[in-house]
Amino acid sequence: MKHQEMKYEYMKYHKDRPLYEAGIKEMKELGFSDEEYFNHFPCFIGHLTLSRYLALYEAFKLSLNVAGHIAEIGVDKGSVSLLFAKLVKIFEPNSLTLVHGFDWFQGTKPTSEESFLKAGTYKTDELVVNRLVKANGLENIIHIHNLDATKDFPDFFNTPENAHLQFKLVFLDCGIYQVVAESIKTFWNRLTPGGLLVLDHYSFEQAPGEIRAIRELLPHVKFKQFPFGWMPAAYAIKD
Repeated sequence: MKHQEMKYEYMKYHKDRPLYEAGIKEMKELGFSDEEYFNHFPCFIGHLTLSRYLALYEAFKLSLNVAGHIAEIGVDKGSVSLLFAKLVKIFEPNSLTLVHGFDWFQGTKPTSEESFLKAGTYKTDELVVNRLVKANGLENIIHIHNLDATKDFPDFFNTPENAHLQFKLVFLDCGIYQVVAESIKTFWNRLTPGGLLVLDHYSFEQAPGEIRAIRELLPHVKFKQFPFGWMPAAYAIKD
């Protein structure tokens, strides 16, 4: 378990967890091949996982006619960046849209505000992520950047090769106050009007720093939710 039990949002789906875990155990005993897991993935994933990727698909659709690139802050294994890249390949075959993934590849580093989180979770080796990108043949669409979001964004975007970067969809999947705050300071100004800022943990007890950063930096921005989704929890369209 990556998080300790809590009493509000965490508990909403608590009764579903034993059933889901029992289902996974039973499915492992059915003897499906690796190829079958890939080709028939709806047989195996839970409805909340499916709703997550459907929400991200809806976010992509809302940004489709907006100019700019896509950014994910907090890459982990790269599943969301890979999803966005495949959507670009399907729906924007002739556009200039790229996916930029940002992570420091050291896992979660909780502050006292998030002391209930376990340090080092959501950590995947950068080489593994880049191998996944290469295995999918998406090196021309996905660019993975290893940096510390709490301090390195100014240097990154002030270089000649990165100064031009503009975004139409920014997904914050980090939850730590300082990371969220610095990401908002950096990407909100680079977000094209009509583009989306998507938050994974809006008003969620296991990521109190995220909502604190929103209250401080974007107090007048209207956030909406995907009515069928759980995480990402909110999005805003920039005026």
